[in-house]
Amino acid sequence: MTLIVVTGMPGAGSSTVIKAGLKLKKEGVESEFTPRNYGDIMFEAAREKGFVEKRDDMRKLAGEKQREIQMLACDRIAKMKESNSIIIDTHCTIKTPLGYLPGLPEYVLRKLNPDLFVLIEATAEEIFERRRADKTRERDVESKRDIEEHQFMNRAMSMAYSCLSGASVSIIQNHDGGLEKAANEFVKLMSYI
Repeated sequence: MTLIVVTGMPGAGSSTVIKAGLKLKKEGVESEFTPRNYGDIMFEAAREKGFVEKRDDMRKLAGEKQREIQMLACDRIAKMKESNSIIIDTHCTIKTPLGYLPGLPEYVLRKLNPDLFVLIEATAEEIFERRRADKTRERDVESKRDIEEHQFMNRAMSMAYSCLSGASVSIIQNHDGGLEKAANEFVKLMSYI
């Protein structure tokens, strides 16, 4: 079946664009897609193993533990993909105390074999304000300059993922007040798959 990987840094609105796009149900999208969040699947696995109690604690785990739960989630997603077309909402890179960790390292990409990468972006100012307003998560505070660097790393990593997997990369801008446009662009991409 088909696998679309949608990425965006925290506050870019990847989850929001996915939900809005799936609600549109435009003609031309022949197959149904099941949306899943990679982080949620990782959190389920990490909690089952007793590694964390809260989702936001995962990025503070040692690299070895992060890779272990990343692979457990990968195995679960690969199993889902056998019978469903899936949209995976994830982060392209995860900023950790040691630097940027790839959200989808080579061994994960090989197993998942995605068909398309979609990178959701917004301006650094928009992301900064969205994070500040979101009281549902315990986000690390990043300056606007740090956000710009993180988005640059996401673009670079997306292209590396494309080179490793052969899947195309598409970038959708999700600016404040522009959700409908972003959702329509996402639906259009789904219609090509």
